[in-house]
Amino acid sequence: MNYFEVFDLEHVLNIDLDSLERKFHTLSRQYHPDFHTSSPPEERERALRMTALLNDAYRTLRNPSKRAEYLVRSQGLEVDASKVPQALLAEVFEINEEMEQLRAARAAGDDTDTLVAALKGSRVHISRMRGDYDQRLQEAFSTWDGLISDPGSDEKRREQLSKLADIISQSAYIRNMERDIESEVAH
Repeated sequence: MNYFEVFDLEHVLNIDLDSLERKFHTLSRQYHPDFHTSSPPEERERALRMTALLNDAYRTLRNPSKRAEYLVRSQGLEVDASKVPQALLAEVFEINEEMEQLRAARAAGDDTDTLVAALKGSRVHISRMRGDYDQRLQEAFSTWDGLISDPGSDEKRREQLSKLADIISQSAYIRNMERDIESEVAH
């Protein structure tokens, strides 16, 4: 049973989070192991498996990026978080250089204020780029959802899944860069 089926949802990306949460709580009460203590062993085991599945499915589906990545992977495509967006290649090199200079300055006991300020500026730029990717992802969600109800759009759905995989990969890379920059700035 895939995560969408657990909550009786279509394989869409724009979902009603309040409805998802209500279904999660209803199903959690139904399968909670405490309510199956006097049940036969196989029923207790099933309740444990369903509880684990519910928790994993809920954590995944409530997060838009994880939901999209799950959908893409469930359709046989991969998401590569090491895929550098072409528009960011030169900047990635520059940011990595800035982080290396900052590490070297710290190791040497040198003043790092200027380097930290430059890295904070890079972080702001990367955050804006993440926002752009989040917008592209939301637009891709809407396109995907529009294709679900069209039975003759198999090829279009495959193309859209491929686009989703690329957007998710690039967005994940940007998020990782953001995290790395934040880690260096926080030192």
